[in-house]
Amino acid sequence: MKRSLTLDSGHVVSYEDIGDPNGRLPVLFFHGTPSSRLQLKLLPAALRDGLRWIVFDRPGYGESDRQPGLTMTEVAAMGEVLVSRLGLDAFQVLGFSGGGPYALACAYAMPDRVRCVHLAGSPGPAELPEIWSAFRLQDHVLFTLVRRAPWLLRALLRLRMAGVQRRPERFVAQFAAKLGASDWSLLSAPDVLAKLCEDLRGALRQGTAGMADDFAVLNRPWPFRLEDIRVPVHIWQGAQDRVNRPQVGLALAAHLPAAQFHLLESGTHTILLTHAVEIRAGLDQDVGPDRFAETR
Repeated sequence: MKRSLTLDSGHVVSYEDIGDPNGRLPVLFFHGTPSSRLQLKLLPAALRDGLRWIVFDRPGYGESDRQPGLTMTEVAAMGEVLVSRLGLDAFQVLGFSGGGPYALACAYAMPDRVRCVHLAGSPGPAELPEIWSAFRLQDHVLFTLVRRAPWLLRALLRLRMAGVQRRPERFVAQFAAKLGASDWSLLSAPDVLAKLCEDLRGALRQGTAGMADDFAVLNRPWPFRLEDIRVPVHIWQGAQDRVNRPQVGLALAAHLPAAQFHLLESGTHTILLTHAVEIRAGLDQDVGPDRFAETR
């Protein structure tokens, strides 16, 4: 059920708080790009059950007010306000795809409260040469537009995403076709497709301005160094991921002091769906009974 939080600035943030309130360490989930809090519904039961999940629409997505010009850490700070309002002293963080950098920003800002970070198919900072070299052509174009012609990026996104509200399944089909046959089979399954379409409609209910803002944040210089994040980080990387290639995950692991790199040989960009059991085991790994007792 959707809930709302009003920030000191007066802006409204929409969020959901679902799952087992008495479960193990809660999970703050950062959705992908473009997406919304409704992406949480896509997570398989093997990953979701038995845990408390908190997720919010980033500014301009879903029903959260747009706030152009924010930095990555300022967006992550909304998560800090949210978990404080919910009375959570400790939690873990999971960031999928474009949500990964915000998960890291959260760990950077709250090292005493974030027990562990999990990244699934996350991008990395373009300033790192090994990540820049792993960019696809479209990534280079996006990076250039964000930094040199943001007005053109906004116009292109309006054109590219036109009609998604009416026919989101067409966008899903185009995206899945670029990923591979196995992903097309997975994402076109009726139950998965219905949830994907609901998420896309929700994400873009205010138009594409929030999506443009999100791309701008992700492609500007990050306001922290990976080397300064001391929280344990699990990097879940599909070996067949065509969106964020394995070189990106390896580069993140090389620069994060407390990283564990998990290469999923059959995994693509849909590892949250296809490798839910492995990722859930990772979520449970660092939250044994003794450690959990320390957080209560």
